[in-house]
Amino acid sequence: MRVGAIYSKKSMIQSPSYCMKRSTKDLKALLSKIVKQMSGDIDEDEFLIEEYGIKSGDPLYCLEYNTRAYIKICRGQKCFMLDSAIDHLNRVLIYTSCGRIIEIDIDELIKTEFD
Repeated sequence: MRVGAIYSKKSMIQSPSYCMKRSTKDLKALLSKIVKQMSGDIDEDEFLIEEYGIKSGDPLYCLEYNTRAYIKICRGQKCFMLDSAIDHLNRVLIYTSCGRIIEIDIDELIKTEFD
């Protein structure tokens, strides 16, 4: 950091989850597609969304999307990546099989394709 550099107050107080903001309209459309895929009610013309797994081990505490709360997530469950954009903390946005939207470190995920 340069000495004497001028920074705006807005850039200094942004939360880490600021980079993870997504359009709620796009998220709703993607979540409805994921729920259809999980229930088995899919169109043959549509592409499937790839499944991931959370690596096994002790429970994990992750930041829940759009809140300031850290929640306990059990490892070993299936999840779907909502957005592959990685933020500055190496996190991505996923939807877990327990119905939570969380921000998780990309290194905690295992690509399982389509089980």
